[in-house]
Amino acid sequence: MECEPAVQRGSLDDSRLAQARENSCGLFMKNPAQEFLQELGNLPPDTFESRFSRASNQLGLAGTLTRNELSLLYDATFRATLCNLAINGLGALAGKLPTDQEKNRCKVERDYMTAREIFYASPGWQMLDEAEQETIEKVFLSVAVADEKLAW
Repeated sequence: MECEPAVQRGSLDDSRLAQARENSCGLFMKNPAQEFLQELGNLPPDTFESRFSRASNQLGLAGTLTRNELSLLYDATFRATLCNLAINGLGALAGKLPTDQEKNRCKVERDYMTAREIFYASPGWQMLDEAEQETIEKVFLSVAVADEKLAW
């Protein structure tokens, strides 16, 4: 059975007719979550956004979480990254913040924990089984002090 668009042939030019046929056949239909990840994935490959998109696609999250839930995960993941940088440092500071920046580190940590809790409250997160939740936490939401930063 051939799939035909619900439009008259004379009403669209050839390229739009082909697109209507593809869409009506479901060949290129994407849900909003998939569109969100595609938008992020279209950015340069070395960006945070593109890496988030690749990891989310590899885990099939667009089929499990809504666009809003992916956006909440994105926010929490971004804040986890900032938190790891604030705790472990990068470059010359190497995780040793001047006293006046300690307040900023605490704020970054609080912002991360708040964003994570908002994501955890989402219906999509709550519907995941424990193994899926653990994978998402490991891939996206891990914050840890590097061994060399621990005070012994």
